[in-house]
Amino acid sequence: MSVLLLVAGVLVVFVALFDAAWTTVATASGAGPISRRLAPWLWGRALALHHRRPSHGGLAAAGVGIIVAVFLTWIGLVLSGWALVFASSDGAVRAASTGRSADLVERLYFTGYTVFTLGNGEYRPGLGWWQILTVVATATGLVLVTLAITFLVPLAGAAAGRRQLASTVASLGEGPHAIVANAWTGRGFGTLSQHLVALTSLVHATRQEHLTYPMLHFFHSETPGSAAAVGITHLGQALQLLDHGVAADVRLDPAATGPLGRAIDGFLETLEGVHISADASPLVAPDLEPLRAAGIPTVDDATYAQAAPASEPQRRLLAALLGEDGWPQSA
Repeated sequence: MSVLLLVAGVLVVFVALFDAAWTTVATASGAGPISRRLAPWLWGRALALHHRRPSHGGLAAAGVGIIVAVFLTWIGLVLSGWALVFASSDGAVRAASTGRSADLVERLYFTGYTVFTLGNGEYRPGLGWWQILTVVATATGLVLVTLAITFLVPLAGAAAGRRQLASTVASLGEGPHAIVANAWTGRGFGTLSQHLVALTSLVHATRQEHLTYPMLHFFHSETPGSAAAVGITHLGQALQLLDHGVAADVRLDPAATGPLGRAIDGFLETLEGVHISADASPLVAPDLEPLRAAGIPTVDDATYAQAAPASEPQRRLLAALLGEDGWPQSA
C-alpha cells in the first residue's frame, strides 16, 4: 500500500468538499479558497476579451460558464482524490467475476461509477476498509449533487432579483437626469420619494444576496436596463442631483434619499476589496444643465461643486462597479 497516495487522495477530496460547502452553504462568508481564486480569474479573462471585442452576450455566457467551471472543478477534484485512494493498494479494487486486482483504467472506471452512484457491479472493493471507503465515496457524490441543486436554484432566483432592481430603476428613467426630470411635476417630485423607499429595500436585498451567493457577481445582463451595476450607478448619481443639485426649497425629504444612499454605500462596501477597488477614477458628478433645461430649480454651480468631494468615494466605487461588469462609464 502507498500511504502517500492514500493521504494525498483524502486531502484532495477534503479540499474539494470544503470549498464546495464554504461556497454554497457558509452564508456571508464568501467563496471557498479555490472558487474565490478561480472564478475571478476566469471573469478577468472574459472581461479582457470583452474589452477587445465588446459582446455583452459573450459576458453573459461567460458568467454561466464560470459557474459550470467551478462545479466541474469540484467534481474533478473529488474524482481525482478517490482515484488516488483506490490506486494506493493492489487490493483496493477487484474484478467481480474473477477477483483479480483491477488495473489503473479499471480503478478509474470504478471510481467514476462509485462517486456518481451508477451501481455497476463489474468491479467491487476489496474487503474491510475498502468497502467502507467505497460507501464514503458514494456519499461524497451525493453531497456534491445535493449542494449543486440547493445552490443553483436560489442563485437563479437571486439573479432574477438583481434584474428586478435594475428594471425598477430603468422604469424611472434611462439615466440619473431622466430619473429626476421624469418625476418633476412643475412644483415638486410627486411620488418619487415612494419609489426611492421601495428601491432601498431592493438594494439591501441585493447586497444580502451577494453576501450569501458570491457567484452572483458573475451573472451578467446583456442590456443596461436589466444590469444591476448600471441601475445602482444611475441611482447613486440621481441622489447626487436630488440631494445637492436641486434647489433646497424643492428637495425631497432626506428620510427618502438618505436610507437609499446608505444602502448603495453598503452594497458597494460588500464588493469593495473582493471585486471592485476604490482606486478607480471617479465618475464625473452629473451636470446640472439638463435639470435646468427641464425647468427644475437648482443651486448655483459653485455651491454644487462644493458638494462634489463628499461624493467622490462613492463615485469611485460606482466607476469600478461599471468596469467590473463590462459597462462604460457612459452606460
